[in-house]
Amino acid sequence: MSTAKKPADASLARCLTDAEVDYVFGHLAYHVGAEVPLRDIIRWPRTDSPLRTDFRIDGIPVLFPSEGMETVPYEVTDSEVVVRHDLVKSAFYLLSAYQEWATDKRDEWGRFPHEGSIQQRLGIERMAVVNHYFSWMTDAIVTQCKRLGLRYERRSPLGGPSLHLSHDVDAVRYFQLKRSLYRCAQVVGLRKCDTDRRRLAKAAVRSILNVARLRADDNPYWTFDFIQDVEAYLGFKSDWFFLPDDGGPFPPDYDIEHDADIHTLMQQLVRRGNNVGLHAPINCRKADDYKKHLGALSRVCPATSPTVRQHFLAIEPRNSYRAMAEAGIVADYTFGTSRHEGFRNSYCHPFHPFDHERQEPIGVVCVPLAMMDVSCLTHRAMTFDDIFVAAGEMLDEVRAFGGVFSLLFHNSTLDEVYHPGIHKFFEDLHLLFAQYQLRQFTLPNI
Repeated sequence: MSTAKKPADASLARCLTDAEVDYVFGHLAYHVGAEVPLRDIIRWPRTDSPLRTDFRIDGIPVLFPSEGMETVPYEVTDSEVVVRHDLVKSAFYLLSAYQEWATDKRDEWGRFPHEGSIQQRLGIERMAVVNHYFSWMTDAIVTQCKRLGLRYERRSPLGGPSLHLSHDVDAVRYFQLKRSLYRCAQVVGLRKCDTDRRRLAKAAVRSILNVARLRADDNPYWTFDFIQDVEAYLGFKSDWFFLPDDGGPFPPDYDIEHDADIHTLMQQLVRRGNNVGLHAPINCRKADDYKKHLGALSRVCPATSPTVRQHFLAIEPRNSYRAMAEAGIVADYTFGTSRHEGFRNSYCHPFHPFDHERQEPIGVVCVPLAMMDVSCLTHRAMTFDDIFVAAGEMLDEVRAFGGVFSLLFHNSTLDEVYHPGIHKFFEDLHLLFAQYQLRQFTLPNI
């Protein structure tokens, strides 16, 4: 087996190994098939030059262009179809999250930071660049197959543009003394505040009055029926990820093993056709940890699916996916950035992570997370109109390539005090999805 040593930086100044080339063509095969191996149909330059950020074709950055710098992805000669740039290497760099493996840069929760990423540097967060590469390569392959009389087929791995809806259940108890006191500390500046202080003061007063039983407001976090009704009205189901308490940071305010109301909620979600999965704690990084937490969840909800999303999106591609695979996890829905919307590896389809040390794909299927409510509303302080624009740009990519738009929306975000108008925004966002005629996402057999 070909092997590759870890470089000093993320420039990938070498030719790809055969295993890395196979990884790219293996994913391309979900989009086009032929009676002979795809890599034997077209010719492309296998470059050993470092990454470049100054070259684009039709607005799409090509990270490893050829020396001639032709502004076309491929050309048809008298005898063959020639891909003019190293699209395979460009695709590998993005698809395999090579930049995350080739650097030790991490934030306080062990996450690869969006700041400084190739997506941020080039402003391509909302672009499915790998899908553009694959579209060019598919056209080249089809053209050559027609010339040679080879059978081929264009494929749609998801059957068409799809929508994946999901919800991380981090908190369900709004009126807690501890949470109320924390809000008060935020108001007076003793704790970090990421929202308008006037709204926060209103929330703190409401919270204290309810804790003191001087008022009896509805729990703003218990929004499960509202969410399901909005989704069901448009014909969608969703994935709900429940968080165990392992003593680590940011634990849930419920106990999945002993809280009867949580057990009832899980049963109701499953009864309405939704999926229940594991919201793995931040410190969950080993196979035994995933097995333990998934087993605990399965005991109280036998319909639990072997799927996961990491709390805080705190995933480490170097080891998390290998541990998931060893634990029997089938699919991961973590792969997004916590502080920006967009396609983390510039691909809008499910994919297999690549183990750069072992030079092989990992069996877990990753569904890329395109947008998270907290990223947009809190970290980036986007307006509802800003979010609609961002979602529309990514939905255009998803529709063009038959990909998936995956949305994470917390039940605890639907608080009208923190986010006035959030219920109507939630409904309007789903109406936007309906306009794009997205189908219900189902996990593909890849």
